[in-house]
Amino acid sequence: MAADAQQISQRIPGEKSSLPAIVLVAGWLIPGLGHLMLGKWVRALLLFISIAGMFLIGLGLQGKIYQPGTGDILDILGFAAQLGLGLLCGLAHWVGWGASSAVNTLADFGTKFIVIGGLLNYMAAVDAHSLANGRKASL
Repeated sequence: MAADAQQISQRIPGEKSSLPAIVLVAGWLIPGLGHLMLGKWVRALLLFISIAGMFLIGLGLQGKIYQPGTGDILDILGFAAQLGLGLLCGLAHWVGWGASSAVNTLADFGTKFIVIGGLLNYMAAVDAHSLANGRKASL
């Protein structure tokens, strides 16, 4: 931990690194990849298992995959949240996974699993970005 603080203090104030942006995008595209790039492999594995697991459970419960451009505000917000899954969301749209509408209570819970997985991945990607910037101390 002292080595991390020393690296942060040795940074040149005007120097810009592209690593935080790369870590942010990588962490968004594939859950946990941003943390893996930073050497946090346990956290990366836990994030990947959690987010991919929520996505798969949601699909197993026949959760709805929101489509862009419907015009309904709840569909727009649901799509924005599911977009947080990165490539998993793209794969679901490309292959045609998920239901077009939630028809029962379990499907509604499945939709919530998919949406929360996307939101969790947004948070994980921002966390990796903060670690790469040095704004957050790593544990």
